[in-house]
Amino acid sequence: MLKRLNKFLALPYKEQFLFIEAFLLTGVVRLFILLLPFRWFSPVLGKHMGESPVEEDVIMLEAARRVGWLVETVSFFTPWESKCLVQAVVGKIILRQQGIANTLYLGVRRDEGNSLVAHAWLRCGETIVTGGYGRERFVVVGKFADYIKI
Repeated sequence: MLKRLNKFLALPYKEQFLFIEAFLLTGVVRLFILLLPFRWFSPVLGKHMGESPVEEDVIMLEAARRVGWLVETVSFFTPWESKCLVQAVVGKIILRQQGIANTLYLGVRRDEGNSLVAHAWLRCGETIVTGGYGRERFVVVGKFADYIKI
């Protein structure tokens, strides 16, 4: 634990702030998912059924990859469940704040027991920022895009 704290304190202040912001956002997003119907907060996720550009600036892609790493790392340490949908929404919020175009995807599939399984992932350019593992097994049923760049 002390080793992790030292690693955190060795980060630049901007990265420390992003870690804290991502940690708090995972809690808020998780609470929204648990308490609110999806239709109430889906309008803030971006243009429904829109797609952000597949071509993206190299600097923006590197920033998006860093955000993905940050969100997945923070999610590992939250005391609440911070799975794919939470990670994708938190990543989207942070990318939007940084003016980076992105698309959040919602997918479904049937598992071995014929139960419906859902998954969410976030894309920037051609890069999958969060939720990339196994996404190809899901059928996209919804997507929300942010196009605007600062």
